[in-house]
Amino acid sequence: MLINSFTKLALATAAGLFFTFGAEASPRFTIENKTERTIKIDIYSGGDTSCLDSEKGRSVPPNKTKTFGCTGNGKGKCKVQFRVDSTSICGKQENTCSGKAVKMKGGSHAKISRNGHNFQCDIS
Repeated sequence: MLINSFTKLALATAAGLFFTFGAEASPRFTIENKTERTIKIDIYSGGDTSCLDSEKGRSVPPNKTKTFGCTGNGKGKCKVQFRVDSTSICGKQENTCSGKAVKMKGGSHAKISRNGHNFQCDIS
């Protein structure tokens, strides 16, 4: 009887950990395009260090908001490169694919706006 209770407790704990890691493994984030141009995005796995081959290529039309995800590889984040035409925007040098991408944690939000010719990226 006591062994049966321990077995149930162990299985419940393992199931809880599985769902916790599963949620972290596939982080989702939102992109809000507040410009008159289509924003193209390349989404890389959270564990990708070179960013040579994206998992997905997507786009966000002008004045639209979309939600995306990636394989987090236990990192709880995706690496995302934003482009307008062939020009990269919003990149950061914080160990994100040689400065061409940004890290997007699960639940994060990127608002891309434009001030004259410059694109501004507010990531929270």
